[in-house]
Amino acid sequence: MNSSARAPQRILYVEGNLDGTIGGSFYSLLFLVKGLDKSRFTPTVMFSLPNALIPRYEEAGARVLVRPNAKPVLLGGFFGRIVSRIANFMLAFVIEPWRLARLCRRERFDLVHLNNSVTGNLPWMIGAWWANTPCITHERGINPQVSSRVRFCSRFLTRVICISDAVRNTVESLKLRGPELVTIANGLDHTEMRVTRTESDIRAELGIAPDRPVIGIIGNIKPWKGQEVVIRAVALLKQTVPNVTCLLIGDFARDDQAYRPRIAQLIEQEDVRDNVLVTGYRANVADYVNVLRIVIHASVDPEPFGRVLLEAMALSKPLVASRGGAAPEIVAEGTTGFLFTPGDAADLARQLERLMGDAALRESMGRAGFERLRDQFGIDRNVRLTQDLYAQILG
Repeated sequence: MNSSARAPQRILYVEGNLDGTIGGSFYSLLFLVKGLDKSRFTPTVMFSLPNALIPRYEEAGARVLVRPNAKPVLLGGFFGRIVSRIANFMLAFVIEPWRLARLCRRERFDLVHLNNSVTGNLPWMIGAWWANTPCITHERGINPQVSSRVRFCSRFLTRVICISDAVRNTVESLKLRGPELVTIANGLDHTEMRVTRTESDIRAELGIAPDRPVIGIIGNIKPWKGQEVVIRAVALLKQTVPNVTCLLIGDFARDDQAYRPRIAQLIEQEDVRDNVLVTGYRANVADYVNVLRIVIHASVDPEPFGRVLLEAMALSKPLVASRGGAAPEIVAEGTTGFLFTPGDAADLARQLERLMGDAALRESMGRAGFERLRDQFGIDRNVRLTQDLYAQILG
């Protein structure tokens, strides 16, 4: 049969996020699915929870399934805990894989692509193997240690797609048996960052005067994301730029609600209540990024990639990012932005001050960032490399 006459191969994508937030993995998968050559591959996307992006996946040509994860057995008392441990082991490593294997056979998937990490979706790794369906996973985190269960299940994987060299170096250090490692950087279609509201409209919504310079950090508010460092840096920056406003664009995940009062307390403690604003979740982040003079990336722990950096580059924004993880792979130091020592609020404040007072430098860095995004981190490149990988595995 001529290759052009073949039926499209059926790819199942599994998004394993369980904390109720819509993070970078959702968008990375969405842009991949949208860019797939549908004459070659038919995408099905499976979530464990409903989410606001499902209509966009369907518009991108994906069939979407929502399949809740099996609930663990929880029994009290000494013997109850023993029974729970045994029951949950059987559920995760026998019952669920068996169910998932049946699903793979029934739907005749040609490939299972897990969207998160070698540390998650372990039942899928076993189930796909039982169904004789090739299984690959993205690795979107930096996990310097993994459990024996992860080591066991990872041998059922064919490939691990690392989103940066920083991630790949960490996975290599684990010395997993079985999967081959490949690096495919996340990609972004810059046209997806569409500004739909004017800057004055956003300022009015947030109560920011027209003459106040605005900077900001984008992403879910978590201890390791560095919002505390940003708040402390703003306290230092306002000594020279007293009317600066810094937006924390994002929300607290369900499991991070206890962190909310800590952020509120720090804002009061640093006396920046008039300078720092937590916006909460915003559906069209481009409208808010468009208001910023500078986009900050402040992760305290090594960042696996930093998708928000690409989003900022798509809108020609200069960057100030922590010098850890994959950020130095994305930010061209001195050309598209500046790097600072992770966790060092004083260093962050210095780099921000350098840019705040130099409009020409901000503009040149923004232009260079857009060109770098288009040339090295465009979604077309990501899709092409991923489809080439599918072709290698499926023949």
